[in-house]
Amino acid sequence: MKAATKVAIATLSSILLMGSSVNLAAKAQSYEKAPKATVKKAAETAKSISAEEKKLIEDEIQRVKELAQESGDMYVLYHKYPKLNSGFDISYWGGIHEFTSYEDYLKKASTLKGSILKQPANLPKGYKFLTAVIEGPTEGKFVDEVRAEGKKSGKPIYVKKIDWKEAATIRLKYASGKDTLGFSKYTVDSKGSKKKGFFDDKLPAHVFPKYVFWYDGGKFEYSISTSSLDMSRKQKVEILKAAVKK
Repeated sequence: MKAATKVAIATLSSILLMGSSVNLAAKAQSYEKAPKATVKKAAETAKSISAEEKKLIEDEIQRVKELAQESGDMYVLYHKYPKLNSGFDISYWGGIHEFTSYEDYLKKASTLKGSILKQPANLPKGYKFLTAVIEGPTEGKFVDEVRAEGKKSGKPIYVKKIDWKEAATIRLKYASGKDTLGFSKYTVDSKGSKKKGFFDDKLPAHVFPKYVFWYDGGKFEYSISTSSLDMSRKQKVEILKAAVKK
């Protein structure tokens, strides 16, 4: 992996796995329970798609994939025939940036709006930077706009570049020997808890890493995770506060 920004490719299904596994599981269960008539209708619909349209869709997806890899930009795709896209009418390419250099990460993060994560001044001695990840948003008004524009176009596949200014997720990872230390910023689930302040994970006592979460009432939540047995909760809270730059 290069020290400079590496653009990773993300489809909607992989994003759902990372950000909303519950929703994805629910969708999977609904597909399993779908009546045979529905499955048969879907198969018939797929057969009605012309070879020319299928070829156009394949070529366009390949073009966008290569474009996202080369440019680092994010693209949202509207699929007229969701059955050709695992049942989804929206998918994404790009929008994920990975770093193995803190300086490269900070250079990108400093261009973003809103809060970011930084290396805390009270980082415990011996910990070294490993990786950072910045992810663009996959929810918002722009998704509805792409869907509406795609339907209006009548095209079998519609593509739009999205210029996002605020990250939906940021993750930093450090290590000291076998011990790891991680920081995260992520969008609060609309169905999740809205309690404010600092709170611990509910993992069994023997399961590591251990987490402390921080929700200040905004649209993002922050966390610190560590596999160290020597780090107190108070120390974790202080380190997390120092890692969030608003």
